[in-house]
Amino acid sequence: MDATPLQAEARTQFGKGAARKLRRAGRIPALIYRAGGEPTHITLDPAELRLVYQRSGNPNQLLTIDVGTGPKVCLLTDTQKHPVSRELLHADLYEVLADQLVTVNVPVRPKGKSKGIVLGGKLQTIRRDVSLRCLPKAIPPFLEIDVTNVDLGGFYRASMVTAPEGCEVVLDNDYNIFAVKGRRVAVEEAS
Repeated sequence: MDATPLQAEARTQFGKGAARKLRRAGRIPALIYRAGGEPTHITLDPAELRLVYQRSGNPNQLLTIDVGTGPKVCLLTDTQKHPVSRELLHADLYEVLADQLVTVNVPVRPKGKSKGIVLGGKLQTIRRDVSLRCLPKAIPPFLEIDVTNVDLGGFYRASMVTAPEGCEVVLDNDYNIFAVKGRRVAVEEAS
């Protein structure tokens, strides 16, 4: 996966007053952190950040940010939004290294028509993502899960997911991802 460059500037002023000034100027405060290291305080254009994720459609899009200390490849880990206007107020980014594994939640999409749907059931999405551990370059934008063998009253569980090459599924417990619910409908024969 390629990292998308994102314009940022170093931040030297902190606190509520400084954050309000930044937001009035059309920017938001952000933080780049790495385990065991000092965080880097930056400012971002929230419109540019939203645009990157809208274009890619990938919640795990890698970003390249350079504020004078060398380029850092990052994952967006958290955002704070205004409760009413939903405007971005703050962003947290985690610096990743090319040779170190990361754990990310990857969205899932059903593929195929399950046996249960053919019999009149309805496919329900119980969990919208699966945790994967992989190198940053191997992060998939989403996982397609073949649900054709799920019957009425059946489930597709996390342990059944086949991870892409270079990835492994992280299981805290074996949870359900998809289920087919509904009643069996009698098929009338045409006369």
